[in-house]
Amino acid sequence: MNFFQFALRYHRLVLFGLGLTFFSSFGQTFLISLFVPEFQNQFGISNAYFGAIYSFATLTSAFTLVWFGARIDRVPLKKYALTVTGGLILSTLIIATSQWIWMLFLGLFGVRLFGQGLCGHTANTSMARYFNALRGKALSIANLGFSIGEAILPITITAMLSVVGWRMGWTFISIFILLFLPALVIAALGRNPLVYAEEGVRDHRAGTERLPGSHWRRRLVLRDHRFYLLLPGSFACPFLLTGFFLYQTQLASFKGWDIEILASAFVAFAVSKSAASIVSGPLIDRFKACRIFPFYLLPLLAGLLLLFAFNHPWIAFGYMFLAGISMGIAANVTTSLYAELYGTANLGTIRSMMTMFMVISTAISPILFGFLLDAGFSFVMIIQGSITFVIISAILAIFIYREVENIIS
Repeated sequence: MNFFQFALRYHRLVLFGLGLTFFSSFGQTFLISLFVPEFQNQFGISNAYFGAIYSFATLTSAFTLVWFGARIDRVPLKKYALTVTGGLILSTLIIATSQWIWMLFLGLFGVRLFGQGLCGHTANTSMARYFNALRGKALSIANLGFSIGEAILPITITAMLSVVGWRMGWTFISIFILLFLPALVIAALGRNPLVYAEEGVRDHRAGTERLPGSHWRRRLVLRDHRFYLLLPGSFACPFLLTGFFLYQTQLASFKGWDIEILASAFVAFAVSKSAASIVSGPLIDRFKACRIFPFYLLPLLAGLLLLFAFNHPWIAFGYMFLAGISMGIAANVTTSLYAELYGTANLGTIRSMMTMFMVISTAISPILFGFLLDAGFSFVMIIQGSITFVIISAILAIFIYREVENIIS
């Protein structure tokens, strides 16, 4: 079954996943960053002050996600998705009407939790739960919503800001979400989303099919040695790239590049990320995520080696292109891996815990990179440390190979 046939046959669930990942953009850093100068002018705060507020909102949302994300295992999907939608709309309205710092913090906490966290979590958990043999295809199409948002929203929001200002901008965002996302959820899921799931999964959800590890709980996962083998590899991409992207100006200066060169290289990142997301889906369906997981970091490793060894400006495009490949595979392969190792009965609980660790790593990364740069460490040493971390993560992930035969059999 090719992608077109798959999308046509399972269009309801595909649309649901794609829509949620797209609307998660309203809680992503790339979009919120467009409003930062306006926030600073309005509330009279410095870069450091806003950074502290944003980091605290992100960390708080990560810890809240552990509890809220686990509820997807116990609450009907449509009710859960509409609750997430309502939380996102309310959070954008709080930002639009904020008069005090605490209101801005509350709004940022909400869009980080319901947008960046729970929209993507709901989409990926649903795709992994309602598909089995075709799980890779479902995840790869659903996760294209991230790339679509990254491609069109920054330009749209920037143009809107120049005309209506930041408060009306967030008001329009609230109205946009209200008009489209609840309708999409209701139309896509119908009365019972299980009716639209892959054949065979319906029987499993009814209790007639037994998949390995289908009843793993959080406390058992935390006692499982495999969890600690896959943990570094699961957050290596977002952890490292958050640091490199945040300090891209300093990186460009160190390499002797114009910042415009590195900024232009994000096009290569977006293209390779989208392509890798599409290509990785069928590969996961054919070979299983356990087999692919140890190798998905190799493009990022190659990109870091290029960054370490060469200074020519065109290297920026190679580095970003290779990093985009690993980032595009990441969401598909990690979610599939959790389902393969631990089943789908408590996938929301397990995935929300993993997302918490990922978000914490992205909050630590800017602090760590900033500390190293302030302490006099050059980007050569930071890149060397990053290469070492990726190699160790890949080596640890190789041990996941041992589980392949058990899962397939």
